[in-house]
Amino acid sequence: MKNIRKITACIAALSMLTAVGCQSSAPETAPATQQETTTTTAATEPKVLDEEDAAKVEEIETGDEEKLENGTVKWLSFWDLNPANGKPKSVELELFETKYGGKIEYIPTTYETRYSDLSTQVLGGTSPDLFPAADLDTFPGKAVAGMFDPFDDYLDFDSDLWTEGAKQLSDRHTLGGKHYVSVVSTDAGCVCIYNKKTIEENGLDDPAELLEEGKWDWNAFKQLCMDFTEPEEGKYGFDGWWFEINFLLTTGKPVIDNVNGKIVSNIPSVEMERAENFMLDMNKFNLPLPKAEYDWKEQPQRVAEGLTLFYPCGVWALYEADLTQFGQPGEIMFVPMPKDPEADEYYLPAGVDAYALCKAAPNPEGAAAFMKCKLLAVKDEAAQEIAEKQYREDYGWDDDMMDMWHKTKDMTNAHPVIDFYAGCSADIYDIVHNPIKDASYSGKDWMTTREEISDTVDLLLGELNTQIEENF
Repeated sequence: MKNIRKITACIAALSMLTAVGCQSSAPETAPATQQETTTTTAATEPKVLDEEDAAKVEEIETGDEEKLENGTVKWLSFWDLNPANGKPKSVELELFETKYGGKIEYIPTTYETRYSDLSTQVLGGTSPDLFPAADLDTFPGKAVAGMFDPFDDYLDFDSDLWTEGAKQLSDRHTLGGKHYVSVVSTDAGCVCIYNKKTIEENGLDDPAELLEEGKWDWNAFKQLCMDFTEPEEGKYGFDGWWFEINFLLTTGKPVIDNVNGKIVSNIPSVEMERAENFMLDMNKFNLPLPKAEYDWKEQPQRVAEGLTLFYPCGVWALYEADLTQFGQPGEIMFVPMPKDPEADEYYLPAGVDAYALCKAAPNPEGAAAFMKCKLLAVKDEAAQEIAEKQYREDYGWDDDMMDMWHKTKDMTNAHPVIDFYAGCSADIYDIVHNPIKDASYSGKDWMTTREEISDTVDLLLGELNTQIEENF
């Protein structure tokens, strides 16, 4: 991903808030070093819940009367499920410890070496239990390669523990009718962050009001960008690495999808053509920030400066202690990605808090119990109240932001969309990722791009589907 340190902070915050990880995207720069990605275990004791919150956690019923025979769950990742220095434990971790006698044993790795480290441990007979799947690059390729086992012998995916969105997306991660990823919650994979002062000073319609009126769609987004953009004054409609793939997903059609256990390409679809042509049109009007002029680095601070109207990004960007890159308190706001005006539903890109069960995991029962704790924390109203305190106290969110977060989360849960191109193979990832951005970045005609990549993608997916048919 673009910045692994931010991603690590994102997932840690979302885990604390019983929310989700980030929508998968390509590494635009090299991942952080091992020191940056693994030094998260607490050097000081975690913050203790106050008595009122601790009592709320104690009242949550798991339905299980006995503690685990083996409470230790081994977690291989480039970020830790245990809280960093002085931070409070997540509700799910409190539940896991108090109800099941559980413990998360962190096995650090790096973003670059996590799969090779997993393979070494599986082959060496020292498998961990859980592995992160929030980057959407574990499935289906790594499951086909034999790195993971299904959860189904330990988790009931037909129970009412799952929210609507998490259930839908867990079911999308199946091969041979078995679930190879447990999606425990969903959140907005991408939102359009903006500054209310900039909207007001430029006499523009507030996107939040357009959303409330049912008018927030591609055309409204484009019109606002056109009304704002003045290249000669350095003013542009939008910036960021997260826009293009998430814009495509609002059609309801991912680039690569899993349909009943078969991995299919939507590159030839009319939905992709419509979205790519729309992005090409926005490029012709000079609406995107010209990244080449900024050394191909995003410039979020321009939102606070009133020079960029929208910064589409994962909602994790708002889980920062310092939000001044977007504006001062009371100025910062966001809305979901705009609706595809021709789609039958309001589809939204989903971020996921998701996990994979490692091959030959020594404690799958413990891993499943921790998944259950995460699911309970998501659905328990008292747990959510505890979690939301973090937004207000640590991140400075106001009522408008909280209300929009709830609305966006509900909308995403209703019609969540994810893409599997990052999870098929490195070759498919490389072939797909940058070309789908060419219309927006360089003004390249989509039909040309489609012809260049379609046949190769179809060939590689055919090989992958053959492996699935033979092994599942």
